[in-house]
Amino acid sequence: MGGATRRDPLRGDDQDRASASQGVRAVSAGKKALKAAGVGLGLAAGLAGAGYVTQRAVLRGLRSRPDPDAGHLPPLPLDDVRHLESHDGGTIYVIQAGPHDGTPIVLLHGVTIDSRIWVKQLDALPRLGFRVVAFDTRGHGSSKCGDSGHSIENLTFDVRTMLQELDLHDAILVGHSMGGVAVQAFASQLTADAHEHVRGLVLLSSLAKTQVSAARRLRALTESMSERFDFARIMSNHDVGTMLARLGFGRDPQASHVELVRQMLAECSAETSRDALSVLLAMDLTPHLEQIDLPTLIICGSADMLTPRFESKRIARLIPGARMVMIEGAGHTIMLERPDELEEVLVDFSRELGVSPSIHRDAAAG
Repeated sequence: MGGATRRDPLRGDDQDRASASQGVRAVSAGKKALKAAGVGLGLAAGLAGAGYVTQRAVLRGLRSRPDPDAGHLPPLPLDDVRHLESHDGGTIYVIQAGPHDGTPIVLLHGVTIDSRIWVKQLDALPRLGFRVVAFDTRGHGSSKCGDSGHSIENLTFDVRTMLQELDLHDAILVGHSMGGVAVQAFASQLTADAHEHVRGLVLLSSLAKTQVSAARRLRALTESMSERFDFARIMSNHDVGTMLARLGFGRDPQASHVELVRQMLAECSAETSRDALSVLLAMDLTPHLEQIDLPTLIICGSADMLTPRFESKRIARLIPGARMVMIEGAGHTIMLERPDELEEVLVDFSRELGVSPSIHRDAAAG
């Protein structure tokens, strides 16, 4: 594995906000492109406001770029799948890989995607001796939403159910985007359960508070998702879906990675997209972060346009003892864009926590 490209993450706020503002400047052009493709103005405002998609040249550049993973992404390991019942009658779909006596790494994906986003980690980390657990959050992928619907509280209950039912201890919780919101809420609000089952937290391309401007865009997006609004149909339009999925990547993404994200977005139901995104509208965990007393590592990409790096810096300042790693050039989808660097950071963190599989092997040999 090559060394992760990192730099001082707690400096340069002005530069960060200037970078994030590139998306705001792209709103007008983005709206026109999306509207011309048949996308409603509300969705255009929500997604174009995130920036980075303005011209068809994006598609041409993507298709001409080398794509070594084309046709070679590993399959999901489906030999050890569990269906757990949530507290409100839903189903939590869980994929496990690696030795059951290995250090658990639990992977929580973001909104409108599913556990396929972790395909590289589900392949690589078990070979290092980790017990890797990935689950589809409620309403996503193969999980079914319970009677009480979507809420941050329900996400924390689902995390607890998974940890208890699988009897996981000394786990490292890795939450991406909305999955990181679930991790923060669980660790700050169900602290006794967190201490019983978890050794450390990793927040990947996440946030703790929805900005007012972002909330407006999300509200426009969710309001456009009426029963007649077919988000899956829009994402199934290959060119439009690819342009929207491209928002989640930084510099020089591979087309196969963007296509995987497009497929997941196309398969997420309009109901789940609307209800899960609505949870973000008034989300603010910042008053609770000081309650987190588990070791916390925050990872972000310098080119993330969906959760800009100042969001990660805010979390790093509010969680006691948290530290932050920035990966240069990476966007919102670090697990696909920079899998080797992410793996290196996770392995180093497990060593710091004293739960690395190599530490256990050395102790057994001694």
